[in-house]
Amino acid sequence: MTTATRRAAHLTAASAAFALTLACGAAAQAAAPGKPASSRQATAAGTPSSAASLTSYRLAPGLLKITGGRTAGNPSQVHGVLGMPKGKGPHPVVVVLHGTHHNCVTTKDASDVVARNPVKTHWPLVCAKPGKPERGLGPDYLRQNAGLSHVVQALTRKGFVAVSIDVVSPENWWGGETDPTKGYTDLVSAHLRLLSDLNKGIDHGLRIRGTKGRIDTSRVGLVGHSRGGGYVLSPKAAQRAGLFGTVAIEPAENAEPAPHEVPVLNIRGACDEDVDPQAGRSTMKALAKSGSTKVAADVLLAGTGHRMINTNLAPTDKGGGIGPCKPSKVASPAAARAQAAQLTAAFLEQALRKAPSYRLPALSGLTPKGGNLRKGGPGLTFRPARPETYTDPRTIREVSSKQRLLPAIPKNLKVNKRPDDGI
Repeated sequence: MTTATRRAAHLTAASAAFALTLACGAAAQAAAPGKPASSRQATAAGTPSSAASLTSYRLAPGLLKITGGRTAGNPSQVHGVLGMPKGKGPHPVVVVLHGTHHNCVTTKDASDVVARNPVKTHWPLVCAKPGKPERGLGPDYLRQNAGLSHVVQALTRKGFVAVSIDVVSPENWWGGETDPTKGYTDLVSAHLRLLSDLNKGIDHGLRIRGTKGRIDTSRVGLVGHSRGGGYVLSPKAAQRAGLFGTVAIEPAENAEPAPHEVPVLNIRGACDEDVDPQAGRSTMKALAKSGSTKVAADVLLAGTGHRMINTNLAPTDKGGGIGPCKPSKVASPAAARAQAAQLTAAFLEQALRKAPSYRLPALSGLTPKGGNLRKGGPGLTFRPARPETYTDPRTIREVSSKQRLLPAIPKNLKVNKRPDDGI
């Protein structure tokens, strides 16, 4: 994959502003290692200690260690959207990673690939200062992790603690060239440390209620879209301690093989305009052939483009088409997001409990097709389902703190605000 491809603006979507209706999912019934059946039943049916919720959190930016270049680290945002399910728990965790999309823009003059009203913040260190024009840069740093809040919400409905995190810095080398795989890995680990602290009652000033004693970071699922999808298929991601399942959505892959021993689902979009409608399929074939996992599933969604999956991005081109698909062949962006989110959540819930076969939701018009490519592995079939509704990511409550997870950014750090021009 070329540097230009890694840095390409990835994708998706017009946002759907809907009501939040969270239901406790079957994943809450899954036992933690060594937990007896009686305790498992209490977790599923027990009195909820907190209502299901979505919270956008923001800690002080920090410095991500790098492997070379001019500085000791690369500036990184510490943003996330956290979903807490109903039920006493403790609940397993799923970390969601977005792709490499536009970041420093002027949203009032949004381009054809950026949503007109995305979730954003200001970060003058790497973007333009508000009110001060800079060549090729806008003042709005896009919260691409918030653009996947529907995936987080679908996961909470299945009983998972889910968090969508900011993973921009491994692909944007502001302070010197970094190792993207190491960058993703370190950022996932940092947010898992935060969740572990929240479980212990250490809130780092974020004031997120209902987390103490309810988060089980010993069981971890990984979900990635685009470049994030490429990462979750990587050998490094497969080594994550406690990993129970992985979902790659329209992955922009690296060259390394996927050696996973846990169930893996690859979701492709038939109208993918960024990577390819075949994205990840060859990897899943190789994984199935290797025999390292019993589930190497591959599913194609009709009418689905790449930008559709992230609500911070415009879902279609002008005129309504996208990629190889004419407007008449393009699915509703809201339905495409719902389909991807519901497939992801259902698959991981069944992976967690080691289901003998998989039954996944199929929304009308998206026509999911595919199955488990591993011969002799659990079967995978589809059942008719309705699209769930999701909270407008712009309305999610935000909490912030000046505390940090990563080392402080030096005040004299020289930042290349246009990394595509150099480094």
